[in-house]
Amino acid sequence: MAEDLAAQGIEPAVATEPADVVVINTCTVTREATKASRMAIRRAVKTNPEAKIVVIGCYAVSNPDEIKAIDGVDVVLGNDEKEQFVEALGQAAPVRPLLQIRTAKRRRAPYRVRANLKVQTGCDERCTFCIIPKTRGPLRSLDEDALIDEARAKVAAGTRELVLTGVHLGKYRYDRGGDERDLLRLFERLMAIEGLWRVRLSSILSRHLTEEVVSFIASEPRMCRYLHVPLQSGDDGVLRGMHRPYDIAEYLDSVRRAPRSIEGLALATDIIVGFPGETEDAFEATMNVVRELRYAKLHVFRYSMRPDTAAARMSAEVAADVKRDRSKRLIALGNEIRARFLEDHVGRPLEVLVEDERVVDGVSICSGQTGDYVRVWFEGESLLGSLVSVQGQRVRADGLEGRRTSMVGR
Repeated sequence: MAEDLAAQGIEPAVATEPADVVVINTCTVTREATKASRMAIRRAVKTNPEAKIVVIGCYAVSNPDEIKAIDGVDVVLGNDEKEQFVEALGQAAPVRPLLQIRTAKRRRAPYRVRANLKVQTGCDERCTFCIIPKTRGPLRSLDEDALIDEARAKVAAGTRELVLTGVHLGKYRYDRGGDERDLLRLFERLMAIEGLWRVRLSSILSRHLTEEVVSFIASEPRMCRYLHVPLQSGDDGVLRGMHRPYDIAEYLDSVRRAPRSIEGLALATDIIVGFPGETEDAFEATMNVVRELRYAKLHVFRYSMRPDTAAARMSAEVAADVKRDRSKRLIALGNEIRARFLEDHVGRPLEVLVEDERVVDGVSICSGQTGDYVRVWFEGESLLGSLVSVQGQRVRADGLEGRRTSMVGR
């Protein structure tokens, strides 16, 4: 959305000046996310009293009237408007004059070294805890040729890594009668784009880690050695209650296959603790899966009841203090495993794609990601958008400090 606005000549406001328009992209996947979205909207209204306030995203779909009731909000847009954001915004009466004035001043859109490429949206799984089918709608895949054109444009502007995103990435083109071969064909076409150095998958379900998908990632060095594979629970009873599309045996079979074939693979996952009916034994089963698979990163969520979901009608609610305790224990285990994962990078040569460069206390510091999704900081200058070889030297809370040894690509 920011790129679409920039392409129309609308520049990002800096901290020292008032904004003309503030866009808040909201989430409502948990109660905490909804609360944070409301706070962000109210903060935007307070700090930008003269600006037009635009609210978009999942909270804007699930509770539009609630948002419209917030004093100072001018426009509420749904998720579908993201694909034609400038057009939708231009049709909204409170902001139309601004867009009409600025459109004559066209500029080249800004780029990110690591940029998202949204290939799919919507979901048909109907997990009992999830509100996404309501806020994002059914499966919808973006046109393949249009995606390749968009990818080429981003790379021509300076992007070197594309992150393929989607609510249900593994079901790309399922809504058009396709299967995993369509996702593989998209991979192959992206690999043919000159100047694209990396492709990363944002998230993929275990059942879509087929032998063909794993084999492609293993054979193509430009595919990042990082897979985010949601687990949610390590207990079959809880998985059935969640209506997840796999049992734990199937999950483990798929996920065990990946690191056997893909050298240097890092795994990440999402886990919900305290789902209705989760016993201590069920939670311990989840802990055991984490101990076995040794995820490089955990995203831990305490179960949050969402209105209009099947889980909201379930009994056997887990007490809040039990949820907090289980969350702390799981996060502690995840932190322990991640610390060892980071320690394994110390002393090794790491390929880092430089995404940021800034002066700190008179020293130029670069930072970027490895293929297995570790952020690395090191001294360097004029390296933005470069692929650099760095030796990991020290673990820090949010990644590694390193020392540049050579250039890999530019």
